Amino acid sequence: MSSLRSFGESIWTVEGPIVRDMRAWFATRMTVVKLSDGSIWIESPVPVSDDTVEEISELGPVKYLVSATMRHVWRLDNARRQFPDAQLWVCRRTRMTLQHGELPIKGILTDTPPPDWADDFEQLEFKGNPLLSEVLFYHNKSRTVIMGDLIQSNKKIKGKPLSNFIFRLGGVLYPKGGVGRDIRMSFKDRDLARQSLETLLSWDFDKLIIAHGDCIETDAKSFVEEKFQWLTH
Repeated sequence: MSSLRSFGESIWTVEGPIVRDMRAWFATRMTVVKLSDGSIWIESPVPVSDDTVEEISELGPVKYLVSATMRHVWRLDNARRQFPDAQLWVCRRTRMTLQHGELPIKGILTDTPPPDWADDFEQLEFKGNPLLSEVLFYHNKSRTVIMGDLIQSNKKIKGKPLSNFIFRLGGVLYPKGGVGRDIRMSFKDRDLARQSLETLLSWDFDKLIIAHGDCIETDAKSFVEEKFQWLTH
């Protein structure tokens, strides 16, 4: 069975391992996109099997590995070994040196997509939070927004009661999910954040891929509006 799950035209998701971050355990997910030029773009890459590496490579040459949130930077080290010819792109607050040494960073993600994938994506740095840097992407062919940590909907993990308690306390437990209370509290410039939200909601999207929890396959804009009511009311 293929590890790649189709999420629309030229876009797939791949489930990753359950990992520990701080005191909680999280399910993980990466997004794979075939660009207009035939190359492959991977967001928030997760460790995958050799068979999955081969599956992805059969779609086209893997040219870009993207870490759109600072919390996902740990994934790049392994991904670099699995796709050694790919360029690394990171958000502005990503530390440049990882646990196993320096990685060659090609570029920093901003509000403007680089020419490499400008035909396929719009992108947005969600501003207003000095502690969390995250860039969101809108894939126009599939009308999908790709999001890392801002919205989560974590399912209970068997044998991890502390994690499940943290998810419930933080407001990110499936099925309701949302923007975590810790992330909400760390937004210091609400006006700037509202401007980012306005741009996000101006995109013509119907689907949402999130890294932690179930993705939304229809009416995703209404879902996002609901989860950001704390910012607009």
